[in-house]
Amino acid sequence: MAKNVLFIDTHNIFGGGQQHLLRLLSGIDKKEFFPIVLCSEQNQKFIEGLRKINIEFISIKSKIVISENKILRTILQSPNFFYSIFKTAQIIKNKKIDILQANLFYSAVFGAIAASFFKKPFIWTIHIPEDITKYKIITKFLIALSAKITPSCNDFLKVAKENGFNMSKFKAIYPGLKLEDYQIKQITDKLEFNGKKITKPIIAMVARLDPIQKRYQDFIEAAEIVLKEIKEPNFLIVGGATNYFEENQKKELENLVKEKGFSHKIIFTGFFPDLNYLLSNTQILALPSLEESIPAIVLEAMAMKIPVVATKVGGIPEAVLDGETGFLVSVKNPQSLAEKIIYLLKNPERAKKMGEKGYQRVKEEFRQEKLAKECQKVFNDLLKQ
Repeated sequence: MAKNVLFIDTHNIFGGGQQHLLRLLSGIDKKEFFPIVLCSEQNQKFIEGLRKINIEFISIKSKIVISENKILRTILQSPNFFYSIFKTAQIIKNKKIDILQANLFYSAVFGAIAASFFKKPFIWTIHIPEDITKYKIITKFLIALSAKITPSCNDFLKVAKENGFNMSKFKAIYPGLKLEDYQIKQITDKLEFNGKKITKPIIAMVARLDPIQKRYQDFIEAAEIVLKEIKEPNFLIVGGATNYFEENQKKELENLVKEKGFSHKIIFTGFFPDLNYLLSNTQILALPSLEESIPAIVLEAMAMKIPVVATKVGGIPEAVLDGETGFLVSVKNPQSLAEKIIYLLKNPERAKKMGEKGYQRVKEEFRQEKLAKECQKVFNDLLKQ
């Protein structure tokens, strides 16, 4: 009889953590583990993904508090937090849950507390480094309540160790893709989007419009440097605003592009409806983030044989091998980012070989089957204890 696993992710924004969970849920052996997901009713894109792969879910209304004052935000969030504990406990009891796994920090805190009431094994999956470093007292509390902590890259093990945490419960598990989902399609001379025809070569940055983490401003500065030397490329900023802060970021970025006089060459697409079509017609993926785990878009680009130019942060160097599958650059360095993009544009054969090596790396190290197998082993090991 299959064991019931409750996966908790009540984040309002659909990002890399939710993509990671959908791939795990899709690959897991349902005869051995029956998954149920507790999610936010506001995250409709995540819910749509759950429905697509026929996963049972229970949605709750998450309180969205817009405030830069952390103390005020915490106070206003408290009723929702205690309700989340109650709801999780109710699901554990009614659905006869055997084991729990939570994505990200907030879901992990209330999930771990609820799991402890019923003495059920709890797994905390970490996708961003600040989950380890930002609130150390709470992190220690979470580690104590968790049976296992599974960061999505080895770099986070290093971060945890440097911060003095007990490493006995940590085990890194890489994200994984279902390679069959990434097929080259509709290769054209011009990328068509919203009635526009965008000529090649195309350099894309695909990410949430995060005002701090993603560093779109560096992408824009790099584009300006490239365009002064090579006139033909077009640069796509792919990603839409999901909240008030990101909406402001978008306006600021659009104004920056307008001031530089590159509105015709640096194009904001918003959410792109067909990722395979976009990547099939993209020559280079750029990602100048300030911090990352192993971003889904990096693996997706590599699966589509696209060379990647990204910052040397977090888990990115574990996916992108510098000089082999792409290039790594230092953070906040648009000049270096531009130089690597220019090199790849001027050396298309080298770029093609990097893309092919990137595909092989995903095939060997970042498969959905491997992700599911490693997670299922953790489940079985904990259930035997």
